[in-house]
Order: sequence, then structure tokens, then C-alpha cells
Amino acid sequence: MVVGVAGAAILVGISALFIVLGIRNQQAVDAAVLLPIMPTADAPYASSEPTFRIPATFTAADDARARIPLSQPEVHWAFADGPNFPPLVSPCGGYLPSDGARVGAHQLALVSPMTVKLRRVVLYRDVASARQAMDERRSALQQCARHDDGNGIATVWIWQPLQIGDEAMAVGSQRYRGSSSLPGHQRGVVMRQGRTLVTYFDSGQSRVPPTIAEIGPYATVAKPVATDLAAASWNQ
Repeated sequence: MVVGVAGAAILVGISALFIVLGIRNQQAVDAAVLLPIMPTADAPYASSEPTFRIPATFTAADDARARIPLSQPEVHWAFADGPNFPPLVSPCGGYLPSDGARVGAHQLALVSPMTVKLRRVVLYRDVASARQAMDERRSALQQCARHDDGNGIATVWIWQPLQIGDEAMAVGSQRYRGSSSLPGHQRGVVMRQGRTLVTYFDSGQSRVPPTIAEIGPYATVAKPVATDLAAASWNQ
């Protein structure tokens, strides 16, 4: 009888272990993969034209921000320059046709294991190309407002136009399985002034769907940048 009770206890313990492992495995599957943000060799850009380096006078705020001490060892600043970045705000996935017209870019990112926050400045060949980049994103937001990611998971996007620069919009997304939110959010502001797009953006493992209202602080930061770009001779 004692052996029988012990055997039953072992079976219960093993069953509980498999339940716990199953939950953890599901959580691992549900976790979002952080978006790639650093330049990559296969990214399209205007390779036939000279690469333009965003002037240091314009990136001075990023330089100053990156000197802020960080207390957590797993959190760090990441600088990058060049036109060959992976895409941001591409709801349908992949690169956008206008990415082939990029001639320069600068990015500062605050990177942690769970979240990435960044500002990316991208200069296009001309105003028409930059305008196309915004048009493509608006079209993708409409076409892929609920994008099927496979395995029963979908990414749902929200957006709203903003009165900043020549044109701008607030965007956000959240991953779902059915009606249940999963880890994996994106939110930010994309603004165009002249032939430059500036994106303020964060992505990570939040389960709380973003709202347009909470994206507001990014818009506040973007407004004076639009004014600076409007006066920049290299952005005409």
C-alpha cells in the first residue's frame, strides 16, 4: 500500500512537472523576438550614390544623451550610421520599395534584454522618395492592420496622423493569440520633413496594448526636430 501511494505521488509529481514545463515552453514560444535594428549587408539603399553622413550638429543631442550614465550592466547605448538599416514600421513585413532610395542615416538606441528604444534619422535621395516612404507605411498599416504571423499569432496595428513637420503619424502594435494579448509591442512616431524621415520608436515584451495617447511624448520630442530639419540646407 505504501508503495502504491509513493508511486501515485511520483506520477502526480511528474504530471505537475510536465504541466509546468508545458507552460514555460508556451511562454517561450509566445515571447516576441526583438526587432533587428543595426545595419545589415543585405539591406537595400541607393548604392549608386555617395553615402551622406548626417551632420554632427544635428546629432549632437544624441551624442549628449549617450553620455548619460547607465546603472544596469545589461543596458547599453548603441550608435550606428549608414543607409542600410533593417526596416521600421513595416506592418506587412520586409523592406519597403523606398528603402532603395536611402542615402544616409543615423541611429541611437538604448538596448536592454527586454526592450529597445531608439531615434533613427534617414535621409532619402529626394523629397519624392521620402514622401513615398511615408505613403508606403500608411498603405501597409491599412493592408496589414491585423497581420498573420503564423502559429495562431497576429500583430494588430493602430495609427493616427499627427500635425508635425510635412507629415507624421503615431503608430503602435501588439501581438495576439485570438483575443489574448501576447508579449510583443511596438510604438512610436514617424515624421517626415523634407527628404528626411525621423522615427522615435520602442519595442519589447509588453503585454499591454499601446494607445495613441501614450505615444504623445514622442510627438512632443519630434516637433522641434522638424523645425531644425526645415532649416537644414542638406535636407532641401
